Amino acid sequence: MTGGIRRERLTTAPTPDSRHDFLVELRGEPMPGTRLRIRYVPDRLVLDPAGLAAYLPALATVPGGLEALAVAVLDDLNNELVPRWVEVSAERDTPLPHRVSIEDRQPTWDNPVLLGRLG
Repeated sequence: MTGGIRRERLTTAPTPDSRHDFLVELRGEPMPGTRLRIRYVPDRLVLDPAGLAAYLPALATVPGGLEALAVAVLDDLNNELVPRWVEVSAERDTPLPHRVSIEDRQPTWDNPVLLGRLG
């Protein structure tokens, strides 16, 4: 499944109030044993959790390891949401514990107080 077809499953809604920075966190399992965590600061759009649930099974066709999975999700979110800041983490426990985290942000956005509380 190509990125464009996969991204079509992601649905969005307008941000309730774009004057404020707030953190959204969603989690899911795109395939058994693989956990995905998405954290982002919305700009104009927020991700619909039902759309994310429909999108997760399409990630099973992403070739490569966790690194490729995390990059694909980041690219899809950046195309559909254009968030102020976004972090994607993918992890598995077998055959060895393995975790990948990738982030991106709009060039002019910064909120060190919010990001400093993420831990």
